[in-house]
This record gives sequence, structure tokens and C-alpha cells, in this order.
Amino acid sequence: MKGLVLALALAATPACAQVAADTPNPFDGKTDAAEAGHALFGKMNCVGCHAYDLTGGMGPDLTDNSWQYGSKPGEIFHTIAEGTPRGMPAWKEKMTADEIWQIVSYIQSKHQ
Repeated sequence: MKGLVLALALAATPACAQVAADTPNPFDGKTDAAEAGHALFGKMNCVGCHAYDLTGGMGPDLTDNSWQYGSKPGEIFHTIAEGTPRGMPAWKEKMTADEIWQIVSYIQSKHQ
């Protein structure tokens, strides 16, 4: 029975691999999601590379229009989840899909 419950719980959460470039952010327009993403951005030390104001440092500027790995919600999600060959670590094992989407919400709220 425990295995069935676990399988059902895992089936309810979409896998990172199911997120495509054109996948919309399920939290789009939700202020509380952007606020939660802002807190996670600090907690997960994203600020160490991208700065508190998202203007970059060791990592790229997330407020400009030059995005090597794409600026669509699904592309941002994928970059966070899978990492990049140039130093961005993969976070899919350390954060839930919802937490990653919250960070996407925060980034999108600052990239207007």
C-alpha cells in the first residue's frame, strides 16, 4: 500500500523532463509565488552568483535581454533544474518543481 501511495504522489508532480521551453509557469501572476521565489533565491544562495538585484556577478545578469539558455518560463525552469555546462549547478535534486517555478516567478517579476 505504501508503494502505491508513493507512486500516486510522484505521479501528481510533473517530472523536470516534462517541462518544455514553451511550458507556461503555473504560478504566473501570483505575487505570493514571486515572494516565495525571492526568499528561495537568497536561501539557495543564487545571490552568490547572480547578486541580490539579479544583475549578475560571477553568474549572468538576469535582468537584461541576453539569455544564453533562453528566457521563456520553461527554459528558465530547465536551466535551474538541469544546470548548465558553464558552471550553473543542477537544482532538481535539492528543490521541488514548485520551488523551481517560484524562483522562475521571482526572476520573471524582475525581468520586465
